[in-house]
Amino acid sequence: MPRLLRARAVKEKKLGFIFDFTGTLVGVEWNTKAALREIFAGLKALGIDPTPLEGCRYSLLLDKAKELAAERGVEERVVSDLVFSIFDKYDFDALSRWKLKGGAKELLNWLKAGGHFLALVTNVGQRAMDKALRKFGLKGYFEVVITRDSGFPMKPNPQSLKYIFEVSGLPTQRVIFIGDSLDDLRAARAAGLRVMIITGGEDDQETISRRRPDFIVKDFYQIREVIADLIR
Repeated sequence: MPRLLRARAVKEKKLGFIFDFTGTLVGVEWNTKAALREIFAGLKALGIDPTPLEGCRYSLLLDKAKELAAERGVEERVVSDLVFSIFDKYDFDALSRWKLKGGAKELLNWLKAGGHFLALVTNVGQRAMDKALRKFGLKGYFEVVITRDSGFPMKPNPQSLKYIFEVSGLPTQRVIFIGDSLDDLRAARAAGLRVMIITGGEDDQETISRRRPDFIVKDFYQIREVIADLIR
């Protein structure tokens, strides 16, 4: 289950901000092609033809692989263990290259000082996420942290965002999800939350713009400007 830090009464928070991690707070850096090659090889070894998974988004791959496993009579757990072990490997590979984006920590410090509710939802696994938060000095910044291992379906499924929204105690119009991808946008929309997309992440700006997020920003300095306008 996700870790909850309830030291302060959430009802006193002014706004709620739920952050994505990869592509948002840090660069993407995840070697998707290499990970998919290993997953496909592993599925073939289990007697599963991975061809239908070609072109599948990372976030949807596990569910699709489970469907193929069911068709071949392979246990779901076996496929889940395979996929998650490879995901974990490439999380740590990306961790060696991740760097906080300019202005990210300053924004988080500013929001914390303002008494806002902060949470993190990521498709990264728990072990790599713990190390990343320590690496960047962000341990304890977020009142809720949900990872791939927290028991919720991965984004774009909105369950994790709905859970955090409920924990925040804030009305939907006072909670904003900040991410970089179509998965982030779709999850936020399905959860009934406003969404801010920072460009230069997993999906290109043209693709994002067609889906009309509430806010599109280029960096964390612009995010601060937008938020400052909202809380005046």
